[in-house]
Amino acid sequence: MRLEELVNENHKKLNENDLLIWQYIQSHKKECSTASIGELAKKCCISRTTISRFAQKLSFEGFRELKMHLKLEYEGDQTVKTILLDDVCQNYQKGIEAAKDTDMRDICEHISGAERLFVFGTGEAQNAAAQMLRRMFLYAKRYFVVLAGKSELSMVLEDLGKDDFMLVISFSGENELAVKAAKTVKEKGAYLLSLTELSSNTLAKLSDRSLYIWTTPLLKAGEAVFETCSSYHSVLEILCIKYLLFLRERER
Repeated sequence: MRLEELVNENHKKLNENDLLIWQYIQSHKKECSTASIGELAKKCCISRTTISRFAQKLSFEGFRELKMHLKLEYEGDQTVKTILLDDVCQNYQKGIEAAKDTDMRDICEHISGAERLFVFGTGEAQNAAAQMLRRMFLYAKRYFVVLAGKSELSMVLEDLGKDDFMLVISFSGENELAVKAAKTVKEKGAYLLSLTELSSNTLAKLSDRSLYIWTTPLLKAGEAVFETCSSYHSVLEILCIKYLLFLRERER
């Protein structure tokens, strides 16, 4: 059990001095994992006996056992941080390399020939990526309409034609609104491009073409998991660059 859990579990036993000790330990875990009881007592301006009693209230025999627990916990956290950071950086690289190696000529042809261009993102990160895409393609004189919310999406879907182009950006590719929209796009005969995490998902299966990002789960709060998704920007930036190169080649 982590120290935070032990403190929560035994919170009723702790007095003001105990909470002061815990506050210092929380803010200086690395230092406290190697400090002597005398050094910690001096830092907290509290007696050694008070620190020993604090450790015992958390179910340890004494400060030495608490310190060993803290050291193992701290070292474990550092290992996890290193692994996560490596995973995140590797996933950014994988996404960039995959986008670089992906043949996007047919996507570029449909962007060039489309009567209207639309992009819809299912959340904040996806909307931010959609806005970036819109700005970048201004340089290529192609104008993506960013659909903000369900009502705008519904209005566009009603009027969608076979010469239109729709990009849907979703994390899992299983967002209910995105999947319904994708089915409508296909019924209307318009071209559908999706950008999702690398997985077998419904949105990708419905799309004419799919682009992917690699993600890393970082923090979990209850049932929600925070995962990195800034690779959206890298993939879409590469799409725009490839489109500009496509135009240059066509002019030759």
